[in-house]
Amino acid sequence: MQNWLNTYRRYACDISRINREARENPEDFILTAEKIFHSDIRMIVDRILNIPVKRHIVFLSGPSSSGKTTTAMKIAEAFEKKGCHTIMVSMDDFYLGKEFIRKLPDGKYDFESVDALDIPLMKKCVEQIAKSGECDIPVYDFPNSRRSGMTRRLKLEDDSVVIIEGIHALNPIFDDTIPREFVSKIYVSVKQGVKNNEEYVLTDREVRLIRRIVRDFSFRGTEPQHVISMWGDVVDGEMRNIRPYRYNSDFTLNTIHIYEPCIMKNSAIPLLERTGPASYEGRVAARLKASLERFESIDGSLVPVNSLIREFTGGGSYEY
Repeated sequence: MQNWLNTYRRYACDISRINREARENPEDFILTAEKIFHSDIRMIVDRILNIPVKRHIVFLSGPSSSGKTTTAMKIAEAFEKKGCHTIMVSMDDFYLGKEFIRKLPDGKYDFESVDALDIPLMKKCVEQIAKSGECDIPVYDFPNSRRSGMTRRLKLEDDSVVIIEGIHALNPIFDDTIPREFVSKIYVSVKQGVKNNEEYVLTDREVRLIRRIVRDFSFRGTEPQHVISMWGDVVDGEMRNIRPYRYNSDFTLNTIHIYEPCIMKNSAIPLLERTGPASYEGRVAARLKASLERFESIDGSLVPVNSLIREFTGGGSYEY
């Protein structure tokens, strides 16, 4: 495909409008945002299915807390509803193992480098999918940070789809040996912040940071101070490994749900208050807290169980 039509939906992300809808029509506000997001997914799926090939290989990538995992599941559901058998593959299963990964100056393993993946094996699998629809996918042993030695057989019939998700999925190194028509690439990210006139109340990165603070505490027990302290490294990794390739995508999906600050504040503000004010992390937490306090609150129970926002708040219908 060609990316000259690669545009994305932009919302009127003005805090006064958001707060008005949150006060007057919170349920309709949420459901409208959800319907629009699902409509964008269906549009992408329809355009991919218009490409006349037997099997579709969909690469999907995006930065941290952009909602990649839920979006990939939703796209798979949309393909299935069109009668296309769909299989999901995580690029994480192609990690080489800790003993093969270089260390950073601080002694940490550079798992975010593309060289941490078995590039030749990944390319071989993509080529086999395009040619025959079959390949063996490695199974990574995450608790021990090594290969398990096991594989799972992937088999695609005609009119099937494989979705390959990972931070390096837009890197052309993985698909440069197969016909371009087999490949569609989707870039998933929060593409907007929230403004008050021309002033940012929350930037797009801050929206993602708040998502991550809420999710990591709820599901990983990670304190917000630690999430904030690591955020700079996360963004640096995105700038090296994801951002340079975003224009390789055929589609960009804006995952901001404009009602989300009204939901996130309920969980995020108490967490941000746990961070001491004297540190850098504390100053960031205080700024985020002050921004979230400017939003009206919406009851989180109004968020549908299949919403992308549930990836961060919990109580959703997807398993991660």
